[in-house]
Amino acid sequence: MTKIRLRIWLLLCSLLPALLISVFSGGYFSYVRHHELQFSLSEQARHIAVPLAITSASLLASEQQLPLQQLIDTSHRYNSPLLTSIAIFNQQNQLVYNSNPQFTATALASKQQTDLTEHGFYSETATNLIFYHPLTLAQNGQQLHLGYLVLDLHKDTLHLRQQSSALEMILILISCLLLSCAPAFYILQRLYRPVRLMNIQLKQLINHDHTNNIPLVTRKPKATAKELIEMQQGLNKLSAQIVSQEHEMQQQIDQANSDLQQTLEQLEVHNVQLDFARRKALEENRQKSEFLAKMSHELRTPLNGVIGFTRQVLKTKLTSNQHDYLTTIQKSANSLLHLVNDVLDFSKLEEGRLSINPEPFSLRDMLNDATELLAANAFDKYLELVLMIDPECPDDIIADPKRFSQVLMNIAGNAIKFTDHGSIVIRVSCNSLNDDQIILHCSVQDTGRGISSEQQQQLFHGFGSSDPSSHQSGSGLGLMISQRLVEAMGGKIGFESTQAEGSTFWFTLKCKRHQLTVAENLPIAVLEQKTVLYFEPQQHSREAMLQLLQSWYLNVTICSTLSQLQHTLAQQQHYDIAIIGKTVAINQVNHIISVMQKIKPQTDYLYLLVNTLSPSIRETLLNSGADACLSKPAHLTKLAMALAHPYLQHQASSDEILLPKKAQLKVLTVDDNEANLKLINTLLAEQVEHIESAFDGAEAWHKATQHVYDIIFLDINMPIMDGINACQRIRQSSLNEHTPIIAVTAHTADGERERLMMLGFDEFLSKPLDEKMLQCILQEFCQHKQITATAAINPTPAWPESKIVDWALALQQANGKVNLMQDMLAMLISSIEPTQLAIQQAIKQHDRAALLQHIHKLHGGCCYTGVPRLKQLAEIIETSLKQQVPLQTLEPEFFELDDLLQTLLQEQQQWPEWPDVEG
Repeated sequence: MTKIRLRIWLLLCSLLPALLISVFSGGYFSYVRHHELQFSLSEQARHIAVPLAITSASLLASEQQLPLQQLIDTSHRYNSPLLTSIAIFNQQNQLVYNSNPQFTATALASKQQTDLTEHGFYSETATNLIFYHPLTLAQNGQQLHLGYLVLDLHKDTLHLRQQSSALEMILILISCLLLSCAPAFYILQRLYRPVRLMNIQLKQLINHDHTNNIPLVTRKPKATAKELIEMQQGLNKLSAQIVSQEHEMQQQIDQANSDLQQTLEQLEVHNVQLDFARRKALEENRQKSEFLAKMSHELRTPLNGVIGFTRQVLKTKLTSNQHDYLTTIQKSANSLLHLVNDVLDFSKLEEGRLSINPEPFSLRDMLNDATELLAANAFDKYLELVLMIDPECPDDIIADPKRFSQVLMNIAGNAIKFTDHGSIVIRVSCNSLNDDQIILHCSVQDTGRGISSEQQQQLFHGFGSSDPSSHQSGSGLGLMISQRLVEAMGGKIGFESTQAEGSTFWFTLKCKRHQLTVAENLPIAVLEQKTVLYFEPQQHSREAMLQLLQSWYLNVTICSTLSQLQHTLAQQQHYDIAIIGKTVAINQVNHIISVMQKIKPQTDYLYLLVNTLSPSIRETLLNSGADACLSKPAHLTKLAMALAHPYLQHQASSDEILLPKKAQLKVLTVDDNEANLKLINTLLAEQVEHIESAFDGAEAWHKATQHVYDIIFLDINMPIMDGINACQRIRQSSLNEHTPIIAVTAHTADGERERLMMLGFDEFLSKPLDEKMLQCILQEFCQHKQITATAAINPTPAWPESKIVDWALALQQANGKVNLMQDMLAMLISSIEPTQLAIQQAIKQHDRAALLQHIHKLHGGCCYTGVPRLKQLAEIIETSLKQQVPLQTLEPEFFELDDLLQTLLQEQQQWPEWPDVEG
């Protein structure tokens, strides 16, 4: 809305009423004057015409032409200022006489004589007023119509007088407006001027807040209104106060500026000190990382010796107890090795370089291995340790098993540590997100002391406490690392706890299903429908074991108390298998033996599940008639092998499975790594007839334009043309536009499979490959051909000691073929020195592209040669390079890589000639 100034308002209020009244009055009087002049002209015409018509009628009746002309001319002459012409018309509407010969009088003839009355009528034009009056003569009592008289009057004088009247009215209106302006300007002078001056003063006060060089208006304007005088006085006082306050404020500002300048100088000094401290901290952190990397190498050396010699002893002939003890030693040494790696993990955690390496693994094997390692600590405190896995959980999944086990053992280890009596129950269940992904939910429930509300606030944040009975008695580092690991694997972690009742820690992980079976097949087929007598007083252990045995289709009879056991034995039923689960101490051995002696006559085989690792107790129990003595909770694989062992001895163990006829398929394999290409060709040669190979994407595309293949295995990272471009070229223009193309890569990051399938691949295989994976792929995409190849069982020779090479894994990755394993390992060793030189040269030149290519090629070579540590380290470096991690940050990994490669070279020089075993 437009704002109007005070001056305009005053003028409008003063002048607008006067203007409206003047205009209304002037208009009214002008209108009246205009009509008065018009009426006056008409009356003059009538006054001239009436006497002239009476005289002219008598003269016209007596036909006296000359007197009539004189009469009309005289009348015209006397009234010439008004008249233009006087004309007489007879009854036949013919002109009798016209006083103005120069004027055409015939135009004045009336066409409506019937409208003539005794008073006549008027007719007007824009410039003339015409008056018609009848000429009548009374004769014998009747009116005789002789004609009519016409007066033509011009309006020039009328118009002049009307305009003069309008001009006089305008002059009067202007005079009135001028007279009304005098008091308006007087009021404006007495009211507006003081207000305007106060407004100026206010603006100066406002501007004075920002600029100090504008003087205030101190002149007092003359004001007649009391309110204006009071307002002016108040404004002057306000102005004085503002000036005083601004002066004080300016002094304070000057003082604050002085203090701020000193503070800034101090901050500048502190910033310099902090910068030096930051650089020092970065240097110390770098030195710490180098120290941790070097120390981890030194710690790994004796640990590798322990692990290696344990593995060698395990190859010798051992009793079941000795084998069990050595297996526990091996797992404990591996656990200690993982602990050394955890120190590096924490260092990487601080630097934001914590890596997650998803890979296919058996969920149940991993959980049983972790629980078996935890059992020793639980045995020391006579705690019930139970693992319960939901049967709906898939066993073959893709995740990081080491990180999974690390989190589980950390949480379960804390539960054992802070529980004095009762049980530790590990529960694992799952929820399906879709056909490919699941959410694993793991919980560890204990009956320990619980956690107070104050302590709960500090969990997962790292802490320190001297109270050994508290959950915070440690550093809290384990829980903090576990939280970071769970979040990195796409899960959540939390807990519920009640003091004096116990705690439940839980975490979730997002995993993928793996279509192929990773775990070894358990010999449970021979156990189907066997009858089992199971005696277990502990509830959680009883429920977990019952669930497991029923999943193996065993017919189980449960006894939870001795009275139930005696009642069951009294029925004289014979059982194939008897399992006794019992808490064992030195003073309870005789009691367990007595229970065994009662059960032994009614069963074929008797097994014990005990919570002790004491060799003497276990040896005593075995000598008392037990067929096997296992630790609680029983490892899934050990329990299955122990229960099935007697039945497997009755079957022939030396029969070899013959290879059926190969499928008539033509396969194209593409890989730039010679070792990888040789392995996949060897594995495929047992199943298909025709195999062709290419070393890069361009060669593969060229072959695809000349031949039709049943299936194509295509590596992703290759020189000249990578696998993605080659796949798209083959799809667009070749003879194999609809041929299944399988991506083969060692890069298994999240979303890699979905990305490659969107780019045109039909399926995704992660290195290292094995025969089962290839067989499943061939069965799925080449269903019209028969794919059923199975390898024969070959004896396994004794291999030389190695800290780097896992001979069992190498042989497995070579599909049990010794010659193939030797060739591939020899190719890897021969490429070590050129690879080291190329990596060092790329690091010096900061050539990330060349470095990534060399590391990827090394990673591919490690996938099939049984060097898991070397493969894992190469994969970590390759992933970090793809994520643009700085080379300086990866310096410890490069040191470790060089150390491992050098160790492998030194080991190879000391190896004797390999045994010649037909593969």
